[in-house]
Amino acid sequence: MNKVLFHISDLIGKKIIFPFYHLVSDEECPHIRHLYPVKTIQKFEEELDFFQRNYQSIDLEEILQHLQNNTAPKKPSFFLSFDDGLKECHSVIAPILKKRNLSAAFFINTGFVDNQALFFRYKISLLIDHLEKSNVNFSKQDWLEMTHADTEKINLFAKDLQVDFKQFLKEQQPYMNWSEIEDLKNQGFHIGAHSIDHPLYANISLEEQIRQTQESMEEIQSRLILNSRIFSFPFTDDGVSTELFKEIFEQKIVDLSFGTAGIKDDEFQNNLQRLPMDNCLNSVESFVFKNQMMYVLKKIIGKHQVQH
Repeated sequence: MNKVLFHISDLIGKKIIFPFYHLVSDEECPHIRHLYPVKTIQKFEEELDFFQRNYQSIDLEEILQHLQNNTAPKKPSFFLSFDDGLKECHSVIAPILKKRNLSAAFFINTGFVDNQALFFRYKISLLIDHLEKSNVNFSKQDWLEMTHADTEKINLFAKDLQVDFKQFLKEQQPYMNWSEIEDLKNQGFHIGAHSIDHPLYANISLEEQIRQTQESMEEIQSRLILNSRIFSFPFTDDGVSTELFKEIFEQKIVDLSFGTAGIKDDEFQNNLQRLPMDNCLNSVESFVFKNQMMYVLKKIIGKHQVQH
């Protein structure tokens, strides 16, 4: 399998892949378990073993240099990132990466740092968890289809069901605080923005997209003084217009942004598409190989590049 992966990387000219995660934990996570599978520590370590056997770790500065010079690394490479700023980034993930000498970026929702507020999807998962334990008949799918615009409705449901989000934040503290984020930076990891409170950009106005991006990026920059301004789109960059990319790149709000479309190219060179590892439920070899082959097939028919 190793030789096949190297051969495909050389064949398709896709020298860098960008695996990304949200959470790694062996603990119960009611705020997440109804949204996506939680990656165990053992599974995470196995996936890192695979990446390190087949790719070399590359740092952000090298990526930016390759983009600037329109070059590529000689060997197949990978760059890890983690979205949402959950506390396990500091307590679980960072120690594993440090032990392996791996570079990575952590993308933060500034409105949630210090457990000021809770992501609306995490609220939904907590409500579903409460309803399941109460043996109430309900449509789980209806709850999961709620959006950022339904936040007030979600809060009213929580009040009726006596689910206290503030108490959950206080007791469980699901997010990192600024001290922990600064510690990640001091350890050599990269910190980026992930919007203020995680809306789906396709569902909000261009003005709000710019505000969410700029304000979150500026707060992180003011607190941490970063060399590079990096941003990952909450949920996805699908449906994001060319106007936003032109604004954030031309105004230097962002140096480098990240989407979630898998192994693909993008019409904007400085918008990099990442591979969602939460979707890898079984063999990591098969998962990556399948995504590489999809890239090859889409490249043949001219569908390998994300257009905005």
